[in-house]
Amino acid sequence: MGGGKKEGLDEGERRELMEAFDRIAHEFHHTRRTPWPSLKEIGDCRGRRVLDLGAGTGRNARRITEWGASVVVAADTSVEMLKVLRKNTNKEMMERVHPVRCDALYLPFVPSSFERVAFIATIHHVAKKENREAAMREVARVTADGGTVLVTAWVLFQRRFLRQAPKLIMRKVRGGEVGDVCVSWGKDAQRFYHLFTLGELKGTVEAPGLSILKAYGERISSRVLPENWVVVAQKRW
Repeated sequence: MGGGKKEGLDEGERRELMEAFDRIAHEFHHTRRTPWPSLKEIGDCRGRRVLDLGAGTGRNARRITEWGASVVVAADTSVEMLKVLRKNTNKEMMERVHPVRCDALYLPFVPSSFERVAFIATIHHVAKKENREAAMREVARVTADGGTVLVTAWVLFQRRFLRQAPKLIMRKVRGGEVGDVCVSWGKDAQRFYHLFTLGELKGTVEAPGLSILKAYGERISSRVLPENWVVVAQKRW
């Protein structure tokens, strides 16, 4: 976030991020149709109440509905993303998919609302450690005892960012965190990311009372280095 500005998003910059996703929503839908392979880690969804947090245009929410979830709340900060989701989800599915515009740091749901939570490719858009931990506390709060939480995030040392490694490490000197980066979507948008080490993501997920069941690297297009970290956790009884 240049010009001597401290790294990490304040409220105005978070609004800019939301507006960036509003601008790219239609193109995002056409280029991001397939759910992440790791979505299967969410477990048996039949008859379950599921939160898809950071739902975007609905690729994961639709698949979870196909898997038999009784209710899927598709939550996102971008109203345009949710409009595209609604437009491209058939009427039968929309009886079980409920779009909700909200912020991951302030979820408008009562405790223990969901038996499954998918927090996929979203926590890496949350700047500052304390905000990411706050988001995970909210996730834990709305997860039922014994429920499954799936969290994925971009890897710090992945092929596409190797050349930027010195800059990513030096972010802390500029007031941000190691791994903070902005990624362009053509000329339309700049999207903030915080890239994780596996240990950092596990620590973030585990902090609010979730027990980690599994953690690994997921390769999408790379043959060697993983691009995503995948953490599967359970809400402690």
